[in-house]
Parts: sequence; C-alpha cells; structure tokens
Amino acid sequence: KDELGKYCRINSTPKTETSRRIIPLPKQIIPLLKETKKKNNSKYVVGSGDRIVSVRSYQRSFELLLKKLNIQHHGFHALRHTFATRAIECGMDVKSLSEILGHKNSTITLNRYVHSFMAHKRDFMNRLGKLF
Repeated sequence: KDELGKYCRINSTPKTETSRRIIPLPKQIIPLLKETKKKNNSKYVVGSGDRIVSVRSYQRSFELLLKKLNIQHHGFHALRHTFATRAIECGMDVKSLSEILGHKNSTITLNRYVHSFMAHKRDFMNRLGKLF
C-alpha cells in the first residue's frame, strides 16, 4: 500500500539475489493458464485491465475454497509448504527445490518447508530391509 493506504503495483528487483529466479511450470498447467488468460483483458494471466489484484484477494479466495470443500482452514502460505513436501515426495532433489523456492541454501528448505510422513519413513525402511 502507498502512503494513502491505496494499493499500488511496485515493479522492482526482489529483496535478495536468490529471489531472482526462473520457475519452470509443469506442462500440464500451461493450457489452463492460456485459457485463463483468454478470459480476461489484462496483460497479466490473472487480472482485469490494470486493476491490481491484492494478495489479500487471493488469500480470501483460498479461504472460501477451503470452506466450500469442507477442508480445515490453513493459511495461504501452507500451499508453499505443501508444494515443497510434494516435490520431495515426487523425487525432486533438494537443491532444485531450494532454488525454485528462492532460498539461499538447501538447509532452509529442509528445515522449514519439507515435512516427512510416517508412511514414507516405513516405505524407505522396508526398501532398506530388502537389502539384507
């Protein structure tokens, strides 16, 4: 927000060098983004003209979706944690994930964003057990 409390778009460099990154998108999502872009009159994928869509709008949409689907409320930032955990589960290496998330090093990614599950621990222990 600006000094008058109004939303304004700020185009500048990110706060850290690691925040400057290229994030590849899954090929499955490209058609959905193109279809969404066709439906609006903005130069951005999501938007309407030059109207600014606030972060709070996205957060509220997320809250309403959770409620509609009868899913326990989690903060919008939980999506980032879920992404990181699922990426590791799919076999993404920690270094690549760390760069996608914009972390300075992989330790931050492992300690803050990647969550392990007992089912996966059992699976890996059973795989190790087959070696004996």
